[in-house]
Amino acid sequence: MIRLLLVLAALSLAALPAAAQTNGGNITAPVSVKVLKPLQVETLRQLDFGTIAMGPFTSTQTVSVTTAGRTCGSGGLLSCSGTFSTAQFRVTGTNRETVLISSVTPTVTLRNAAGQSLSLTPVHPATATMPNSGNQGVLVEVGGQLRIPPGAADGVYSGVIEIQVAYQ
Repeated sequence: MIRLLLVLAALSLAALPAAAQTNGGNITAPVSVKVLKPLQVETLRQLDFGTIAMGPFTSTQTVSVTTAGRTCGSGGLLSCSGTFSTAQFRVTGTNRETVLISSVTPTVTLRNAAGQSLSLTPVHPATATMPNSGNQGVLVEVGGQLRIPPGAADGVYSGVIEIQVAYQ
C-alpha cells in the first residue's frame, strides 16, 4: 500500500508544470518604445502650370511641371508661357526619421467654370528624411503631369492635390 501511495505521489508531481516544481525566481524581459513627434505639414506654394496655348492636335498632349522645369507637349502643338512652379510643402517631425509621401488620389480632376475637366497626376518623392525637428523641417516638392485632350475647352481649370505623410 505504501508503495502504491509513493507511485501515485510521484505521478502527481510529474503532472505539475515545470514552473510549479521550481523554488521560485524572476524572469525579466526588456521593454522599449520610440515616441515620435506628430508630423505637421504646411503648404508653402501651389502647383502652377502657367498658361498653355493649344494648337491643332489629334491626340492627348501632356504638360509636366517638376523641380527640373516644365515640358510642354510634343511636336510643338502646345505653347507654354508664364510663371510655373511645383507645389511646395514643409514637413516637420522627429529628427532622422523617414517619412512616406503619397497622393490621396492618384489622379486629380481639374475643372473650369463650365464644368469641363482635365486630368492631373501628381508627381512627388516616395520618401523624405527629416533632417531637423525644429521649424526648418524638410521641403517636399510636388509636380504633376497634366493631360490635355484634343478639343479641350479654354478657361481656368482648378482643383486640389492632397498629399499624405506618415512615418515609415
